Amino acid sequence: HVHVIARAAPAQKLALVRALQARGEIVAVTGDGVNDVPALQAADIGIAMGERGTRSAREVSAIVLLDDNFRTIVQAIAEGRQLFRNLQLSFQYILVIHIPLVITAALIPLAGYPLLYLPTHIVWLEMLIHPTALLVFQGLPSADGFGPIDRSRTVRFFSRSEWLLIIVVGALVTVLVTAGYVRSFEAGDVDHGRAMALAVLTLSSAVLTAVLSRLRTTASRVIVAGTIGLSLVLTQVQPLATALHLEPLHADDWAIAGIGSALVGILPLLFDYVRSIRRHAGGGGHPGPHILRASAPH
Repeated sequence: HVHVIARAAPAQKLALVRALQARGEIVAVTGDGVNDVPALQAADIGIAMGERGTRSAREVSAIVLLDDNFRTIVQAIAEGRQLFRNLQLSFQYILVIHIPLVITAALIPLAGYPLLYLPTHIVWLEMLIHPTALLVFQGLPSADGFGPIDRSRTVRFFSRSEWLLIIVVGALVTVLVTAGYVRSFEAGDVDHGRAMALAVLTLSSAVLTAVLSRLRTTASRVIVAGTIGLSLVLTQVQPLATALHLEPLHADDWAIAGIGSALVGILPLLFDYVRSIRRHAGGGGHPGPHILRASAPH
């Protein structure tokens, strides 16, 4: 329950760091003098002052503040958390889209149906997926700043609930793509079935991009609009559709694809809503690392 310890000797600072680490805490120490060196070296993250810090303090520290401003630490933590979150969102999108792409490409021919994706379709999808993952999620602004972080003691890239969400959403898109293709193929038109499957997959990609990014950047808005527009043009313009071995879809086909894609987008929104309720009910989650400010005794 102690928040401030004054006039601490170097050995006492070191003992405080080790005591917190023994409890499983992540400890960061800031310091500028020779007397701070033991604590800086023992901490998980040592942060030295760059302007007025001694050479020994700077050498043993992992981070050196060039401006000697403690606000820089807060900004760095917030930026690091957002960078980690952006990487999570990017890989969530890649996994959710590639799960139905790989499964349907393999299982539909094994089930005795004609090939679902031709080489031109794979090129189209990859030209859509990779720019989305690279451009949309790398520049998302911080939404929570330096707020509490909800995580366990063991840091994982994806939690169990997030893995479950990826699998469930990927499975849903797989079912929708397969159902759309089989429905049209059984009507006697394989090109129409391919067009239906690609419409479901591309619209799902646009919806997932919008939901995960919340359309907070220009790149996200441009790519979502471009994905939908390109899908309409390549499918509905007869010469382009013929070149891609597709058949223009009817209004009811687009309605089915749109409703299915909307269902795909609802699941991540429900997941975020439930997680926010649990976070508030649990007191805001883990506050993050303990930052100890060491100063010379007076």
